[in-house]
Amino acid sequence: MTSKTHEEKIKRYEELIKLGQLTSSSLDYKNIRRKAENKISKLLDCKKTAIFYYDEKESRLEYKFTKDKTLTEVYYDVDESTYVGSCAYHSAILHINSFDDELKHQRSAKYFHDLKPKNVLLIPLLSKGELLGVIECTNSYHGDFDEEDIHFAEAIAVQMTMCLENFKLFVKLQNQFIQVVEAMADAIGKKDTYTGGHTKRVRHFAECIGKEMDLAFEDMNNLKLAAVLHDIGKIGIEDKILKKSAPLTDEEFKVMKEHPRLGYEILKHIESLSDVIDGMRFHHERPDGKGYPFGLKGDEIPLIAMIISVADTFDAMISTRPYRKGLPPMVAWQEILDHSGAQFEEKVVNAFDRYFKKSRMYRPEKLEKKKVS
Repeated sequence: MTSKTHEEKIKRYEELIKLGQLTSSSLDYKNIRRKAENKISKLLDCKKTAIFYYDEKESRLEYKFTKDKTLTEVYYDVDESTYVGSCAYHSAILHINSFDDELKHQRSAKYFHDLKPKNVLLIPLLSKGELLGVIECTNSYHGDFDEEDIHFAEAIAVQMTMCLENFKLFVKLQNQFIQVVEAMADAIGKKDTYTGGHTKRVRHFAECIGKEMDLAFEDMNNLKLAAVLHDIGKIGIEDKILKKSAPLTDEEFKVMKEHPRLGYEILKHIESLSDVIDGMRFHHERPDGKGYPFGLKGDEIPLIAMIISVADTFDAMISTRPYRKGLPPMVAWQEILDHSGAQFEEKVVNAFDRYFKKSRMYRPEKLEKKKVS
């Protein structure tokens, strides 16, 4: 019995070392978080681990996970109204084995209720007094969490805090880089006032679609950059075409269709942006092969490019030009849905549909009235 306990302790320290290796192996926090949750569950011998990230802008704790291809989002305020919120509010480890606070229990997420919790260990993640997140460990397999579990929980907190610190620093630097690139892309706005605001909106719509598709961290960064740069090739288009206040002739449109290729010529020497460049270069391609400039089909088109295609087309439809009024968002949304599988990739359209229905633009009564009239 003693020997077995000794072996178990050695194994726990091995798992703790593996957790440290994992958290320092990559800056892809989403991927690390999923793997870290599994390792922490093994380390503390519990059924479920959830790592909540503190969103400074929203001033709340968030936990997102995908199960059966469905994205679930859980949010808690930093206050005493929930178990997780209380841990963050008091900046202290909480060990709960009696769920007699009915209000806190009711406010817990569905996944937590589904676990039929008997005990929970909550660990705050703090850096120089600043809240970074909370680790929630539920249902110990050996009856209840003990002092040794709490000791290991403190060590786990150190590892995950370092991971989150690195992640936040990287995100800050990445956002600064995107802002610099965005400023460069906005230079086009001096030639084409439509493109300036359009670039920012396309980035926003593309990012919202990417979130619905639960893109990996690196893919999401590439998507944001590609969206910002998707029209960079218009720098090489003549002003008389770019600034024309009437519909383009067939010949002028032929010239305009060259902007993805021109964008590629501008950026092709930057090796670290290869995935970003492909997202920009192929954003006018179509699954049915009728796009431009290369006539790619189906899976030949990178996912990032297909996301930008939907975001770009949607914004183009709702934007007012000198020669036409923009469409109502509900009509543009229906147009995107109607061309799923032909002009747009079906999975991307489904993600766009989910995002749109959560937005303030979704007004089904508007579409019904138009149909009746």
